[in-house]
Amino acid sequence: MNALRIALLSFAPGLMLAAAGACSSVHDQTQLPALAATASAGPDGPPIPDVPMPAANGPKLVSTALTTPIYERPDTGSKKIGYLRVGGAVPRAKEPYSREGCPDGWYPIRPTGFVCVGPNASLDLNHPLARAFGKRPDLTKALPYRYAFVRAIAPNYLRVPKKAEQHQYEFKLDIHLRSYRKLAKTWNEYGVGSNDVPLDKNGVATGPAPAQPPELSENLLYGGDGNDTVPWYLDGERKIPHLAAYKAPGYAVIAGRVARHTGLALIHSFLPGPEADERRMAVTTDGRLVPASKLKPNVGSTWHGVPLGGAEGYALPLAFVTERAGAPTHTIDGVVPTKTGSIPWRTTLALTGNSKMLFKTRFVELKDGTWVRSDDLATAARPTSLPAFAKGNQKWIDLSIVSQTIVAYEGERPVYVTMVSSGRDGLNDPKTTKSTVRGTFKVREKHVTTTMDANEVDNKFELRDVPWVQYFEAGYALHAAYWHDDFGKPRSHGCVNLSPIDAHWFFLWSTPSLPTDWHAVYGSQKTGEGTIVYIHP
Repeated sequence: MNALRIALLSFAPGLMLAAAGACSSVHDQTQLPALAATASAGPDGPPIPDVPMPAANGPKLVSTALTTPIYERPDTGSKKIGYLRVGGAVPRAKEPYSREGCPDGWYPIRPTGFVCVGPNASLDLNHPLARAFGKRPDLTKALPYRYAFVRAIAPNYLRVPKKAEQHQYEFKLDIHLRSYRKLAKTWNEYGVGSNDVPLDKNGVATGPAPAQPPELSENLLYGGDGNDTVPWYLDGERKIPHLAAYKAPGYAVIAGRVARHTGLALIHSFLPGPEADERRMAVTTDGRLVPASKLKPNVGSTWHGVPLGGAEGYALPLAFVTERAGAPTHTIDGVVPTKTGSIPWRTTLALTGNSKMLFKTRFVELKDGTWVRSDDLATAARPTSLPAFAKGNQKWIDLSIVSQTIVAYEGERPVYVTMVSSGRDGLNDPKTTKSTVRGTFKVREKHVTTTMDANEVDNKFELRDVPWVQYFEAGYALHAAYWHDDFGKPRSHGCVNLSPIDAHWFFLWSTPSLPTDWHAVYGSQKTGEGTIVYIHP
């Protein structure tokens, strides 16, 4: 499969997701169907139990595994409808529904589904893993975590390594540290990023990116909260279990190594004492440590599309300038185009819908009467005829591979438009090339983040915790790309790349809606059907 594939190492062994590759507010559960519904026959088993929805202010259970599956019925053989991430706590019923196949009990959770309390979940909200992983992804931001790329091969430490252990496990560390301490300021440089753009509760950008990035301490830059003390679970020996699928013996100092250029999401940062050479450590989402000197901060693109029909007055057809050098404007006298100026990269342009072919070059007319080469633009136009499913308030996505644009519709009304980067081989066969599949699909599953393999970038590195992933066919997905800023040009291995701001908007808007404190939701009878994805030339 040419599309991104889920890297199974990111999931608990029992949670195999059906993918081959890699809203309203996300907390608004009114977007979900009748979640305390009556018993009804499931497509893959006996009737789904009729249970009341647990109260929002009732007792909770907490995830104690990297992923804790949520099942449609109290049965590990039933359909998975989502999962929790370690540290995530959700309201539950006061008593278990049953204990069949789960000695500690199957608990109904809010708003729907069942979780087996045991190795993957606990009723103890003070469980060590709940305390250690209390920092949740920020669903109000374009990037839910701090991100960084690995600049040199680094061990995944399980505990704070002593100075001698660092030299044992890191090649030519003396040379590396001399360079880092001399150039730390340069190595830690960062610019204005996705999370610096102000957003409203629905993920729409409400203003431009600032001219300068905020000043961040090294602690905050690498996922910390401003407190540089060693966290309690790493003070001395490690006090929590190893979560990642990479197996390591109990005495191990490291659990694998992370390759150069790998993308990581970070949840904490701290500065250990002299025994560890006072070398900053960053904590990844699976609880392993990576030396911050081996990392380069990544802040994502500030690019985003625009809402349609709002106060800004944007409407289809419109276009975005895709050429970094800008798009020349022209007047046309008969068949002779005359250059009059240039429009900057990524300017949003209102079009009349008129076009002309001159000397085998297509020009489109702007509302101000000037003309621009179509090749310099990513143009989004309303289809001449809408598909049959474009009725009522039906949400659907219109994605053009030729124009590299994506439009969100509600029935006949377009509501948001932006640029994408789809498969680099354009309209070729997705089975044999790096092209995006075409057809009509539905969003099958949505992940706040999930780890994806190296196919996206020429098999050179892994991308951990890719945000806002929406699978719609086999391993093909819409997702944020925090590693490039080339939207409007084909470049992926088959998936559809969006900027973090745009991917976040689509994730909040589309169905099935993500229930509060879940990390992923799958389309089902109880969570609702997925948004239609229509991909065409």
